[in-house]
Amino acid sequence: MRTVYRSSALTSLIIAALAVSAAFSAENYAPPKTAFGVPDVQGVWNYKTRTGLERADIYEGELEVDEATMLEKMVSTPDFIAFLEATGAEAPGPENVGGYNGFWITPGDALAQMNGKYRTSLIVDPPDGKIPWREEGQAVRQSQREELPMGIAESDGPEGRTLSDRCLVSFASTAPFMSSLYNNHMQIVQSPTHVVLLAEMVHNARIVAIDQEFRDLPYDKWLGDSIGYYEADTLIVQTKNFNSWQVAKERLVSSNILLTERFSRVADDKLHYSFTIDDPELYTQPWTAEMPMYTGEDLFEYACHEGNYAMRAILAGARRQESDAAKAQ
Repeated sequence: MRTVYRSSALTSLIIAALAVSAAFSAENYAPPKTAFGVPDVQGVWNYKTRTGLERADIYEGELEVDEATMLEKMVSTPDFIAFLEATGAEAPGPENVGGYNGFWITPGDALAQMNGKYRTSLIVDPPDGKIPWREEGQAVRQSQREELPMGIAESDGPEGRTLSDRCLVSFASTAPFMSSLYNNHMQIVQSPTHVVLLAEMVHNARIVAIDQEFRDLPYDKWLGDSIGYYEADTLIVQTKNFNSWQVAKERLVSSNILLTERFSRVADDKLHYSFTIDDPELYTQPWTAEMPMYTGEDLFEYACHEGNYAMRAILAGARRQESDAAKAQ
């Protein structure tokens, strides 16, 4: 796999010119409207990026860097994939029978680009690019994770396996959307009364009720309860009341979270996406992250486990371990 970077004066001049042109175009861009008169943000969008949620210390607190700094400090995508293949979740070996090789990994080749500059973190507020944890916030969050209401041993039955093993929700964060190793596509479909946010990974679909109130449901939904409205050229989606199993799984979803997302089309082929997380129990303030989304290819079917044939083997393996332990006694 080859890198797309070229370090040359000519390339830098071209990028600078494109940035100026893009900024001029954005200022004069008139977002389209749907047939029912609201901002049209429909389409398939790709949100892969090498920018992390929090700002790495190597960027010395700077939110935006130029191309030269990015190339100097960011590990190239081929080297990043090679590292994962050798040492990470994709490493080969008898204990990692489900690892993928680098062919499947598409984390992006560059930092997220906003306003002609490369972003060193998705978080823009607080300005230091860090999650503003309360002193006891991380301990509270860990206790939420540990309260997964299964109540059975991990492999007593399929219900005891992880949500990923059971293919119930995405392995990556799709509420809010954050770039992962692969399947960084989503689709937006709008109607006068609802919006669908469909993630390619495990085909999670969030149904957003437009101009309605949160419902008093007798259960907590996967992906939470979402309502939305339009403000100027932006679709705003608010989500809360996530399923407690998902609270235990997700990095950013908490028991009391109010998630606010904003989708604005800034060009025919580009969305500006941002999200704000508000949970006073965990954080000293609401905090906000943002990134671009670009026109993507069609969504592909995510045939998770294709019938989940491995589940029988997982459970049978657990029974074998129990049998072996009993015989050893």
